[in-house]
Amino acid sequence: MIIKTRIFKFCDGNYKNLSELAQAMGISVSQVYRVREGKRSINQKFIIGAIKAFPKHKFEDLFYLAPESPIVTDYYRQDSIEEQAAKEKAESTQQALENFASAVDEYGQHIRSHTSAITSLREAVQEIRNSIKEANKILSLLYKHSPN
Repeated sequence: MIIKTRIFKFCDGNYKNLSELAQAMGISVSQVYRVREGKRSINQKFIIGAIKAFPKHKFEDLFYLAPESPIVTDYYRQDSIEEQAAKEKAESTQQALENFASAVDEYGQHIRSHTSAITSLREAVQEIRNSIKEANKILSLLYKHSPN
């Protein structure tokens, strides 16, 4: 359990701003502001100052007990959630890059395979051309030596 305050509800009628309230309490404006925003817990000096600044109110009117607020824990948990999201995003990006690299590698293998096939086809075409040339020479010789 932690101590919470209601002094900010009573502040409107008695003090114009947090600066006047802080002066009446004998503490800094920043401390009053941080307590109001939930960024600082209530300490003994704050309690004494509140009682001094609101003398007509009972302690029970000014303060109450509440379950411990996990503000600090939530703050760090929020960072943890953000860090986890960033980590998941990084892992997702890493996985996408690995998939892309794998696809590029596979594409490279296909290109090498196709290049090899094209080279083989070119060699086969060249062999066919050479064979056709030889056949044409033989046919030409046969035609020249044939008895018409």
